[in-house]
Amino acid sequence: MLGLLLISALGILIAMVQPFAPGLPPLGHYVMGTVLVGLGMWIFRPGMLPFMSGISLILGVTLALFFAFKAGLVFPGKVPFKSPQQIYGVVMGGFTSSAVWTLIPALFFGFVLQKTGLGKRVAYMVLKTFPASWLGLAISWLVIGVALSCLTPSITVRVAIVVPIAIGIVEACKLEFRSKGSAYICLLAWGMAVIPGTGWLTGSLFGPIMQGFFPPEIKAMCNFDDWFRILALPWFVITIVYVVLAFLIAKPKEAISFSADMFKEEYKKLGSLSKDELITLIILLATLVMFSTEKIHGIPTPATALGALFLLIIFRIIAGPEISTGINWDVVCFFGVAVALPPIFGVSGISAWFGPLIKGPIMSIAGAPLLFMLIITAGLLLIRFVDVPWGFTTCALTIMLLIPLFKDFGYHPLVVTMAYLIAGNFFLLAYQQPWIPMAEGMIQGRGWAPAHVAEFGLIYVASAFISLLVSVPYWKMIGVIR
Repeated sequence: MLGLLLISALGILIAMVQPFAPGLPPLGHYVMGTVLVGLGMWIFRPGMLPFMSGISLILGVTLALFFAFKAGLVFPGKVPFKSPQQIYGVVMGGFTSSAVWTLIPALFFGFVLQKTGLGKRVAYMVLKTFPASWLGLAISWLVIGVALSCLTPSITVRVAIVVPIAIGIVEACKLEFRSKGSAYICLLAWGMAVIPGTGWLTGSLFGPIMQGFFPPEIKAMCNFDDWFRILALPWFVITIVYVVLAFLIAKPKEAISFSADMFKEEYKKLGSLSKDELITLIILLATLVMFSTEKIHGIPTPATALGALFLLIIFRIIAGPEISTGINWDVVCFFGVAVALPPIFGVSGISAWFGPLIKGPIMSIAGAPLLFMLIITAGLLLIRFVDVPWGFTTCALTIMLLIPLFKDFGYHPLVVTMAYLIAGNFFLLAYQQPWIPMAEGMIQGRGWAPAHVAEFGLIYVASAFISLLVSVPYWKMIGVIR
């Protein structure tokens, strides 16, 4: 509560005192102050305050400000709107973007994966295949993470599937809770639920969200084929290095004490593949094929995703009442507002004021691709200590720089997007990654201690920077940077 009060006081101070004048216009100060208060609600969330609190504030106050400025009640002529519909189009535009209408079916994919038991079946099928050892367990989590990423981009669902299985392994091995062995098993499972799918457009929710953030001038460059061609190798390297470093650094010295027969028994308990599981599997695999062949058939990703959702409803995998309860609509609304922030910042003058402040320093190092990627990635990681909701506010403020970086220096926008993605998946302290508290709640805090989170967070950071060292020569080779 204290944090929220302090950041709210700062937002109100910026709106009233307007310290960045004359460079930032009055409307920009008001919008900046409003977003700061909303951001405080998202960061600190006293009493588990839902995202909708900050969403309502940002949308409501921004609408009121734009209408007041248009009507000439304050500082007339400062907002370039000819009609109320244009104002609604900017402020509410995130909810009409293709990103949100890819996101909603994607979240339902995760719901049916969990509801039918297909996700658990896939996990146990992999676990029973590999040897019962620390290395075998690491490989199993890797395969499970990739497999579940192909079936659903919902990290929330993937975490919900693998973390309870992980704590079950800890109990079966009679390991002490929050011990080195417990943390190794649980944080490897958690990491593989989060990291691998970032390598393709529909493997995590970062794909549809970044698609929504991209300015219209370069939006067509954020497609499945280019995303996979440019980002699959870097995220494959991060995933592999994360697993290898975890095995070398974080695994216990003593041998693991369980048999693969345990997983075979758990898999038998699931019984034969049910009709709902089979239908879900066919629909999700067909959807993945459609996503990956978009250039051949020309059907856009949102249309494919909505078509899959239609089939899941028609085959009654998703029942009527589950439309409202099956996914977290609070999160959907949060992403809708996040996607709307770039045009809001543009109209209010924040982008025009803030862009030149950082454009010079960024462009001054853009001529050296490796140094450029290392520095901006490190900067975004530091910002994540305060921009807690996945760094989306920073992304909204700086996303327009992708255009001059492309036109003047030849960086494909998805190359620079790599830095945003690394920062989005970053964790060192539990509050920086919402899926860590979620997982801790599911297993009653028995999986790991804060020191283990920091250890695996440093392993992730090392993996990310090693990946950049490999990726820059690869990007030069395929011609997406000069």
